[in-house]
Amino acid sequence: MASDTSVADTLETLAAKLVHQAKGLRDGNSATPQQHEDLVDTLKRVQDAVYLPRDDLAAMQMGFVTAAAIRLLVHWKVLEKIPDTGSIPYEELATQVGGDVGIITRVCWLLVAAGLLVQKGTDRVAHTARTRLFAGVNPLRALWLMAYDEYVPVLLAMPRYYDVYGIKEPTGRLHTIKAFTEGSPDLTVGEIMSRHPERTANMMISMSAMASQYPHTGFYDFGWVVPKAAEDATRPLIVDIGGAKGWTLQAICQETPGIPISRCVLQDLPGVIQMVQTVGDEDIRSAQLMAIDFHKEQPVKGALVYMIRRVLRDFGDDECVSILQHVVAAMAPDSKLLIADTVTGNPPSWFPAMVDFLLSAIGGKERIEEDFRKITERAGLKITGVHYSDKAEFAMIECEKT
Repeated sequence: MASDTSVADTLETLAAKLVHQAKGLRDGNSATPQQHEDLVDTLKRVQDAVYLPRDDLAAMQMGFVTAAAIRLLVHWKVLEKIPDTGSIPYEELATQVGGDVGIITRVCWLLVAAGLLVQKGTDRVAHTARTRLFAGVNPLRALWLMAYDEYVPVLLAMPRYYDVYGIKEPTGRLHTIKAFTEGSPDLTVGEIMSRHPERTANMMISMSAMASQYPHTGFYDFGWVVPKAAEDATRPLIVDIGGAKGWTLQAICQETPGIPISRCVLQDLPGVIQMVQTVGDEDIRSAQLMAIDFHKEQPVKGALVYMIRRVLRDFGDDECVSILQHVVAAMAPDSKLLIADTVTGNPPSWFPAMVDFLLSAIGGKERIEEDFRKITERAGLKITGVHYSDKAEFAMIECEKT
């Protein structure tokens, strides 16, 4: 830790910032998402200023066991048995899930100590706002379960993987850390997940939570598409490649009313498209829905815009170049390709750094701007603009054919 004087100066600066943020809340000004991020960052900086190495070690250990405790309680359906309001005796909770009161109490105690659950008296437990999300099926819980179930085994296997394959950047869809962990190194991650429908179903539930972490619109102006749309009434306007359930496509068309969604194409894997056809709202079902494999030929030719959002991060550079080349082959001379993805700083902030580490397990990566320039140039594209959002180092990279 720095000198006492330096720490004191840092704490005074941060305390003043916290007082200012508290005043805004007291005045009834609800925090915007960016202000919330700023507040969390300020609190983290307070912690960073005073933590000693032993504090870091203790916090990491507490993080490990807290996550494991949450996973146990979700698996045992304990958290869904705790009432939404009020409390429940540990004894009754254990009876409802068919467990021993001793172990149920001890696991709950860990979350009480972490401030996630709250104990009432000596023998009752209650939810806080931080545990209620685990009490039922919802996108945020699904996202957390996916992170735990799909990646904790991968993290544990990493030392063995690098012992076998050497200390080199994982690339390609085969022989990934994820596949190595699953005992099927010759399969792609998609092939592995297709064998586990329950895990795939949880991932599908988590998609909206993942999508909400990154902005859909507001940082790239699609207004130029409107006059171009009038020039040829038959031309596809926006092809959303790997567009999941179509949230971004819908947001774009709502933000720019002159772009009818009926002239746009939503492309994704057959299972995703089938889900949209089955449970999607009327608006997204009025788009042209198309099942594709973006590792193969792009079936829609000559569209005005091709957009590929949060896809390239899942692949190494060579795979990305191949994906982009299929799009380039379908583009007209005046088509634009838009890559919506994280464009990290050097070094990245904590969130994209964490995501990048996890992406290495499937052969993917986050990229700095120069990395995108290299892969687009290799694919026969030139970057004509990089439009940054104000969240999560996310940007829209506009490209044209060279």
